[in-house]
Amino acid sequence: MTTSLRHASILGLALIIVGFAIFLVKTISLNYPMSPGATAKVWDFEIYIELDGRNEPARIEAYIPASDVDRSLSGEAYYNGSFGLSLETDKAAGNRKAVWTYRYPSNRKVLRYTAQTLGEGEAAPLPLAFRESEPAVTPFEADVIRRQAFIVWSGNLRQRSADDQSFANLAVKAAFEDRASGEQYADEIAALLGDRPNTVGRLSLARRTLQSQGIPARIANGVFLTDARRRVEIRHWLEYHIGGKDFRYFPDGAPNRFFTIWYGEGDLVTASGVDNLEVQVALSARMGAAEDIAQQNANGRIGAMGRVIGFSGLPVTTQLVYKVLMTIPVGITLLVFLRQFIGVKTLGTFMPVLIGIAFRETALVNGILLFSLLVALGLALRFYLERLQLLLVPRLAVVLIFIVMTMAAITILLTGANQSIGLSISLFPMVILTMTIERMSIVWEETSASEAIKQGLGSLVVASIAYLAMSNTQIEYLMYQFPELLLVLMGICVLMGRYTGLRLSEFWRFRDLAK
Repeated sequence: MTTSLRHASILGLALIIVGFAIFLVKTISLNYPMSPGATAKVWDFEIYIELDGRNEPARIEAYIPASDVDRSLSGEAYYNGSFGLSLETDKAAGNRKAVWTYRYPSNRKVLRYTAQTLGEGEAAPLPLAFRESEPAVTPFEADVIRRQAFIVWSGNLRQRSADDQSFANLAVKAAFEDRASGEQYADEIAALLGDRPNTVGRLSLARRTLQSQGIPARIANGVFLTDARRRVEIRHWLEYHIGGKDFRYFPDGAPNRFFTIWYGEGDLVTASGVDNLEVQVALSARMGAAEDIAQQNANGRIGAMGRVIGFSGLPVTTQLVYKVLMTIPVGITLLVFLRQFIGVKTLGTFMPVLIGIAFRETALVNGILLFSLLVALGLALRFYLERLQLLLVPRLAVVLIFIVMTMAAITILLTGANQSIGLSISLFPMVILTMTIERMSIVWEETSASEAIKQGLGSLVVASIAYLAMSNTQIEYLMYQFPELLLVLMGICVLMGRYTGLRLSEFWRFRDLAK
């Protein structure tokens, strides 16, 4: 393998890999849909806080969803009234807080936080930082009785387990056992739970037990995305990581979708300097355009990079232009394949793709008929002008003016006959027709009429295939929503550019030699 071939192969494969990598990140991580018109269920999430001020400094702290988990959070909004708002982040715990403050509030006050989410599934990955192993710590060091009970209980779990995975399964199950189940160490469990035999207390015991073996574990709090409600119950579950795998334990049964709000054993909302605090969490489901939701999620999670990998930040008129422009590389790639591997002869290098773009204004069949008619008339005029021995530029100008006149005449005739094609013929690119006529006449003179007709027909075939690809709704959507696929097309063209073997048409051309 020569150096240039090796470099071309490496470059082509690298472009394809990079393009597909970005494509996979957007489809898997950012939830970009693969087809146009796809819809997704989006949940409107709200924390609603009511309180009575008592004319003294007030401080209200509420956990709000953090961004350390792929929870597709977007559209955050805060309704503060006369309160001041600040955001606090605890990177170690993976939490965020909205802190509302007011010097001397009085009367009834309302605070709100809203966001939209697609929710999470049980297979959603845990944060990378959370997966790191932790040093084993024996809990209840300050309480001799609980410490002894924990040593006895955890020792029994280790004895009955074979590895960290079986130890975690036993610990989580045993933490939710009680005397009625006949658990051998029910007294130890009761001592360890103390005055917290509720769900959070049992999850806390399981978390401490796992952490005593160096297994990363934490309590997650949130809501289940099951149905729309004005008052949604806060749920609690355990997250832990063992042997390269993420696990979640839901005491109430695993839901299809859930939404994490905060981590730890603290309350959702804490307040000081107020009375009659009421907290309400509400959910409402609705269907939305999947690509819009994904784009909002991308802008929220990766900031300015969200605009780099899409066109949503451009004006609408510009977006419409790029919806067409982004399909042109698809037509060009098909042209390269048809020329390099099939051996189709065309007029010019990229002229067939330009003709295919023109067909977008006239439709395929009408475009072929109009193209053939105008080229035939233009060739007749071109051969007549040859006798006058005009220079190149004036000759092209005369042909262009003739094309405009012919297009105008066809438009008037067809409009009078109530044919809608007359409305689009005026948009047929005149320069493309003029240059095609000039190129075809040169081939006619320098080689033969049959070669010119062959290249003209080849151009129509390639233009038709390019048109069908560039006008395809699915291809248009993919190229517009995933512009990184241009890297894939570029890599394919680089690889095709190194092909020097026989074309398909040449097998037929040299069939006698093969015999």
